[in-house]
Amino acid sequence: MAKVALESPSLFLVEERIKTFKNWPYSDKNKCNVRNMAEAGFYSVATGTEDADAAKCFLCGKELDGWEASDDPWAEHKSHAAKCAFVQLGKKEDDLLLSELLSVIKQYMVNETKRIAEVAKDQIDEKAKAVRRRCLGRK
Repeated sequence: MAKVALESPSLFLVEERIKTFKNWPYSDKNKCNVRNMAEAGFYSVATGTEDADAAKCFLCGKELDGWEASDDPWAEHKSHAAKCAFVQLGKKEDDLLLSELLSVIKQYMVNETKRIAEVAKDQIDEKAKAVRRRCLGRK
């Protein structure tokens, strides 16, 4: 069985999220620039030119694409995921109180643990299906 790893153990840090935006289509002159995206909790999940602007919140997991140069990442995040704990704080990482940062990190770890458990369950289910097929003489 394959090992399940954290998506990235440090995506709750804005500088780590910034590093994920390798081919972001918008420049620093645009409202929808890399720094603003990362400060609003997003990291890039783009896999090619088709979805070059796909981004996902490190905390709530909301994934958005179809960004426009004038989009405000905080406003978009709030409009699509108002219950996100990071959005509800409404502050850049550098402005968070220690208790707020620790709360964000705690929620991140809870979410990652749930995600890892889900992936592990899916892997076990697939393995069980394969064993069941072998036992029943099917391939």
